[in-house]
Amino acid sequence: MGQLTPQQTAQLSRQFFSVARQLTQYREQHWYSLTPEQHQRLSKLQWSIYNYTDDLLALSAVLAFEEIEGNLIRIEHITRAVNEYIQNENKVEKVIEVAAKVVVLGGAVLSQSPLAVVSTLADLASHLR
Repeated sequence: MGQLTPQQTAQLSRQFFSVARQLTQYREQHWYSLTPEQHQRLSKLQWSIYNYTDDLLALSAVLAFEEIEGNLIRIEHITRAVNEYIQNENKVEKVIEVAAKVVVLGGAVLSQSPLAVVSTLADLASHLR
């Protein structure tokens, strides 16, 4: 298996989470027919799967952050494009829209949410086209 993308890792997290939820339903449906040992074993397995869900989400964020680090030149280009757009745009509404997107980007950066940063950068870049 090659290196996973942030999106693939997040999808895997959702899949693991669905299995953990299904185990919860199974335990509830068979509550009275399971032995205490079976309950304990299923509970431990369920929590291990939940932990993998969290770990995969964390990995997704790390991978997204690495994508950002690898695209610092892109961020620089977007910054130049924003400055040029503001300088040349005559409609104040359009300048306000771009400025608002930059504020959202700043919030994403300060929240240290790599996925939000990647998404906001993509939104900003598409708006400037």
